[in-house]
Amino acid sequence: MSTSKTIQIPAHDFGSFGAYIALPAQTPAPAVILIQEIFGVNAEMREKCDAMAAQGYVAVCPDLFWRIEPGIELADSVPEQLQRAFSLFGQFDTALGMADLKSTLSFLRGHKAVSGKVACLGYCLGGKLAYMMACETDVDASVAYYGVAIEMMLDKAVGIKNPLLLHIAEKDQFVPSEAQESIQAALAGNPHVRIHSYPDAEHAFARGGGMHYDAGAANLANERTADFLKKVLG
Repeated sequence: MSTSKTIQIPAHDFGSFGAYIALPAQTPAPAVILIQEIFGVNAEMREKCDAMAAQGYVAVCPDLFWRIEPGIELADSVPEQLQRAFSLFGQFDTALGMADLKSTLSFLRGHKAVSGKVACLGYCLGGKLAYMMACETDVDASVAYYGVAIEMMLDKAVGIKNPLLLHIAEKDQFVPSEAQESIQAALAGNPHVRIHSYPDAEHAFARGGGMHYDAGAANLANERTADFLKKVLG
């Protein structure tokens, strides 16, 4: 049985930001930073944290939109909320978001419930940021589900020193086939990178209850993620 609550993480520049944390039945344990989509720390992300805690990890999902407006929770099934989510994505400062994720990483490495190793796992926008964390930090492992704009940051791959797992949806309308081919070609020779493609899956295939949810692809990707994290984090 896991326990969950909201905590505050000190920011690198001023103040602090909220984060949802779910603790496993036994601590200390390895930790996983779950990185939000463009919908904020909503019910879906909290459920994913709870599921990760059930697997034995300290799971934390920081509010990366706090500098725009704290506590945003949106759903892709509501047209007005979907439109607002894309607006927030346009306002999001990637550099500050990365700074907040690095603060989260430092926070967890010093947390009494964390045994030492910390991974990150992101979806969509969060997938992009998970890739960047692999490139720019010493996070112990990274997982990116249908990360956007990775093809524009392939030069950063030289910084990847720890395991990175990418899940690519071949019918992703936000990552066209040319971009997917560029990612595959650029990272194929990197011994730290593992890539899985899902031929019939669309963007956000692992978003529970989402418009493009694909149970088969989601379950397969989640099983691969679980095996990957267990191997790397122990």
